[in-house]
Amino acid sequence: MRKASGVMATAMAVVLLASAATLSNIQAAEPEVFVVTGVKAGDFLNMRSGPGVSNAIVGRIPANGQGVVATGEEKKVGSTNWAKVYWVSVGGWVSKAYLLPEGQARKTPPAAAAPESTVPPTPEPPDSTIVVPPPKTPPATKNQPELVLSCVGTEPFWRIDITNSRMSVNMNDGPRYNVPVTFRQTSENNTSIAVIAGEDAANKTQAYMQKVESCSDSMSNLSYPYAITALLNNRQVISGCCKVQ
Repeated sequence: MRKASGVMATAMAVVLLASAATLSNIQAAEPEVFVVTGVKAGDFLNMRSGPGVSNAIVGRIPANGQGVVATGEEKKVGSTNWAKVYWVSVGGWVSKAYLLPEGQARKTPPAAAAPESTVPPTPEPPDSTIVVPPPKTPPATKNQPELVLSCVGTEPFWRIDITNSRMSVNMNDGPRYNVPVTFRQTSENNTSIAVIAGEDAANKTQAYMQKVESCSDSMSNLSYPYAITALLNNRQVISGCCKVQ
């Protein structure tokens, strides 16, 4: 496996409580990657269980957060557009006013947002303290499959699939097991790096992930946006590439 290199940022799920506000129709689109914008240094962008500030906070993204993956599902509450996103394997809804496409962020130097001449939407206010609760398993959403961070490697061949609640390990010539996700956290000084871990009575897996410009599986022409190094049962270390599917 060739070593991944490049620009950084990470990603993923928690979902839906009812909102009292009137919502517009769901808009479906391909997943996109964003960075956080318009949030003061030291503050955080709330992730909520549903669109609207009346819903519970399920996570927070720092002001310099990167690798925020939007599912394409959006809803409008009042004058605010809300987007369903995943960040470091945790999902929730955020005000889209605080998201900037990753490609545009590379081309545009950071600048303070100018006030609008018309009445602006009421975006979700960021918080000044961080709370990272362990995610709860979200209820199944009709016609909305759960996003999976799919990771693969060669020599030996292996696959790890990570959802909001579980890690599935499949080694062609080794162990195969599923464990519940028990820990997830981004690096305090580099939000493009994160750790996701899972364990039960029999097995334990720790995955160290990084958003990169390109990761190659060395077997195809595919380019992956994430690199991973995993420790299996404190005995075996494997490295590979990941993508959201």
